[in-house]
Amino acid sequence: MIFLEGAADLLVNSTVTQAIVATAILVLAFVVGSITEIHMGILVVSVLTITGPILYGDTVSFMQANWNTNLMFTLIGVTYLFALANNNGTVDWIVAQGLKMVGGKATLFPFAMFLICAVLTAIGCATPAAAAILMPIALAFNRQNKINPIPMSQAVIQGASAGSLSPMGVYGVIIKGVVDNPDYAYVNVGELDGYAVGDLLNTHFSHMAMWAVGFLMFLLVLVAAFLMYPKAGPTEAEVAASERDEEIDLEGSAESLVDEEFGDFSGEAKIDTNITLNAERTGTLLGIVALAAIVVVAATMKVDVTKIVDGVEKVTPTKLTTYIDVGWTALAIGAVLTLIFPKSAKGAVGQIAWPTLLLVCGIVTYVGLLEDHGVVKWVGTLAAEAGSPLITCIVIFFVAALVSAYASTTGLFPILIPIAVPFMAGTTDQSAMLSATMLLTALAVSASTVDCSPYSTNGALAVANGAYQADYIYKGIFAQSWVLIVGTPIITWALLMLPPWGRA
Repeated sequence: MIFLEGAADLLVNSTVTQAIVATAILVLAFVVGSITEIHMGILVVSVLTITGPILYGDTVSFMQANWNTNLMFTLIGVTYLFALANNNGTVDWIVAQGLKMVGGKATLFPFAMFLICAVLTAIGCATPAAAAILMPIALAFNRQNKINPIPMSQAVIQGASAGSLSPMGVYGVIIKGVVDNPDYAYVNVGELDGYAVGDLLNTHFSHMAMWAVGFLMFLLVLVAAFLMYPKAGPTEAEVAASERDEEIDLEGSAESLVDEEFGDFSGEAKIDTNITLNAERTGTLLGIVALAAIVVVAATMKVDVTKIVDGVEKVTPTKLTTYIDVGWTALAIGAVLTLIFPKSAKGAVGQIAWPTLLLVCGIVTYVGLLEDHGVVKWVGTLAAEAGSPLITCIVIFFVAALVSAYASTTGLFPILIPIAVPFMAGTTDQSAMLSATMLLTALAVSASTVDCSPYSTNGALAVANGAYQADYIYKGIFAQSWVLIVGTPIITWALLMLPPWGRA
């Protein structure tokens, strides 16, 4: 208890007991939302309406102010633009081009599927949606060409995660939305490297670097799976001769095909590989390329902004992302496409990731309550004081991997990132700071590679589309998920955090 009280001065209008209760409620809500049918976002917001007023006496308007509108608009924008691309056949065209890339080289097909899946999620497709589109194609090709289904399944799953870290990908949007929280600023006041010390954490965070490094880590998982399973899987005759009952092992996996964040993916998708470009698809591709260019430029360029402080003009380098919003830009491009090609917009609004939005923004709002009362800083400080930042961060990676294998990956980011904030450069004046980019990359990779678990939606899609190889796939990806639960945190820690680039 003395250890808990030691950091109590960080709490705002809160006692240690209140902090423990508020944190325990969030953890309990996450667990209940993961094992029951209730949507976790609805559950967290419902709990918030009780926790805030009773525990802290907060008003409704005060709590609602923590709803992250920037994150909300970004999710709406990128998923709406992808919905248009899906409706008008642009997605089918992208997939068809990817399939043509490998031609008759069957052994290269897993890497082609990795890239295709990464492209789809990089432009706003949800990871289970990308897996639902490509998994039937990938595993059908696998059976026809006698390729092992484990690397093929991993190609789709890891490719989906690799693309999702892009500035337009769902994971990337969520991570950046949490990083942009104005509460994550320097502790002291003054100047540092030309920036006002009050600048946000994102001045020390490179989204493009996170995406590039994360992409390589996910590709590494695919290469490992490719080398571990060089032989073809069982044939239909071999499965029939074994007289094994597949349904016993597959029931739990099948339940994961209905995802609370993204919907029902139990149906098979069909892709027209002969699809060609027309004016509508060309316009959509140009819109996506324009959005990507704007995002990259805004993330990498700075402009000098002149502000008057106490009657004195100060010039401060500021990222363009301060003035250019990814979500609004995507909505603007989508609006233009809708006006020109209205038919493809039918049903597009319904395809926006509303469940994801509710889940993430609901959790962010609850975490905002904890931030308002200093609980997040208190928990983060306790974690930092429990050992060196390097030791504590690997514990966070293990938690992310283990929980994500059986629960929501997207829901974990708003919870774990604030806890890791005290270790990151740009948030405090501590000396032993870790690189925000590398730390968030390692956290994201640890939480995402394990999505191959047959009890997550992406892993379940592999099992569901495995046909007579379903039992083999189930056992293979279940074993690999545990290898990744244990191995990914260690590998990311060793490759990203221990070397010099892991420090600020």
